[in-house]
Amino acid sequence: MNKNIEKRADKRIPANIEIEYYLWKPLFWKKLYAGTIKNISGKGMFISTKTPSFPLDSLLEIYIPFKKDLLFIPAKDNTIVWRHLLSDTSCDGIGVVLSNPPWEYSEIIENLRTTQKS
Repeated sequence: MNKNIEKRADKRIPANIEIEYYLWKPLFWKKLYAGTIKNISGKGMFISTKTPSFPLDSLLEIYIPFKKDLLFIPAKDNTIVWRHLLSDTSCDGIGVVLSNPPWEYSEIIENLRTTQKS
């Protein structure tokens, strides 16, 4: 095994959570997209989506359904670490790392773990 490969601190949990998010570049553009969280962990998520290609330093604001409301994860608390490009002009997935997840995010993860155990 390659010593340079980092082990995940948190195990990925399969998910199927429909979300909305804003992808934006300050002073240039901001657009709302739909996506699906396909796996999630305490420190991040993979969002399956169809978007135009975008710069990795773009900002992302995420809205996750939570109870009867929406959990907002602001751009300052997450980083786009990679995207899966289909071509030079389109993308079908985004890897996101959360630097400061809100406590409600932990509750979503715990609910998914409990659901999968039963």
